[in-house]
Amino acid sequence: MSGASESRSERGAARGSRWSSMLRIGFEFALMFGIAIAAKEVLVGASLGTYPNPLWLPVIVLSLQHGLGTGLAAAIIAAGVQYWGGLPPALMTEDMYGYIGRVAAEPVGWTCVALLIGHIRSQQIAQARELEAELAERNEHSAAVADLCVDLRHRTEMLERQIAANAQSSNVDVADAVIALQHAGWEDFPDRLTRFVILMTGAAEFSVYLRNDGALRLAFQPTDEHRAAAETVVPADDPLFAAIMNERLTLSAAHHFDRGLLGERGTMAGPLVDPATPDRVIGMLAIGGSSLDDAPEDIKRRFALTSTEIARLAGRISLIDSWHAAAEAGESNGRGARHDAAIKRDRPAFHATGGAAIPRAGQSAGALRSGAARP
Repeated sequence: MSGASESRSERGAARGSRWSSMLRIGFEFALMFGIAIAAKEVLVGASLGTYPNPLWLPVIVLSLQHGLGTGLAAAIIAAGVQYWGGLPPALMTEDMYGYIGRVAAEPVGWTCVALLIGHIRSQQIAQARELEAELAERNEHSAAVADLCVDLRHRTEMLERQIAANAQSSNVDVADAVIALQHAGWEDFPDRLTRFVILMTGAAEFSVYLRNDGALRLAFQPTDEHRAAAETVVPADDPLFAAIMNERLTLSAAHHFDRGLLGERGTMAGPLVDPATPDRVIGMLAIGGSSLDDAPEDIKRRFALTSTEIARLAGRISLIDSWHAAAEAGESNGRGARHDAAIKRDRPAFHATGGAAIPRAGQSAGALRSGAARP
């Protein structure tokens, strides 16, 4: 409907433009011939003769202004005005040919002038229209080039980001990040884990979900202050849960079906497999970001390596999540001090022996990890 109304409005505007042009030409005709007739009457009344005939004025001016067609129309009108009152009488000394020549001299002259000047002017008008059309085409071309330049700039920026993301971190950086993560203490573990994930995947936004009570629950995220409560749990009846936990798929937002499963949880997600039991999935890693175009080219391999390393740290991540949950619960009911003291007594010490949690006496490391990852 809008297209049809726009087309009608364009046709109406073109029709109005033609009518206004015709009215302007008609006004010019009336003005020029009015001046010529008034000048002719003045010259005849003053007995000054009528040569050159004032009717030359509208013929020449209108031919110069509007071209061949208007000039011929002006010549015809001038001939009609010239002999409106009738043909002049023949002289006694004139024969038929002389009379015809005298009567037709000025109309033929007007017609020749209109043909000559009008043809030249029509060519100029046609050339001007061609130049205007060419200018409009050049303007459209320039606008298209400008749009392409904008797209090229955006593409260049995207490629720069992609190149920056694809810049291989040196083996020393990755090794340092892994060693720092394995030697992380209670306070600096989140920062070191975030640095490791950024080095491996280029994504500063990620989430670690661990299986608990038959569902995937958010256990770690660098910034989760404003995260909706519904997004912290992936229930067992969610198709995402089945794809990760049962089918052990690595989902990517680059695929339409995977994008529907991921929703708002990130651009890529995959299972965390228990290192001790390869057939057992203990959680999910999801990375975020605006687009996978900015991710490294070998993002799948990097994501798999990152998932493997984080799976080894599932027990520690679970303990940190439990500690934060207990601290928040203690603050909410006024018993924060007692909870902190209990957590400090039960908290394992982290040191430089491979990075695993060293439990207190009487508790094995395997039992600690199994308890943290057990659904």
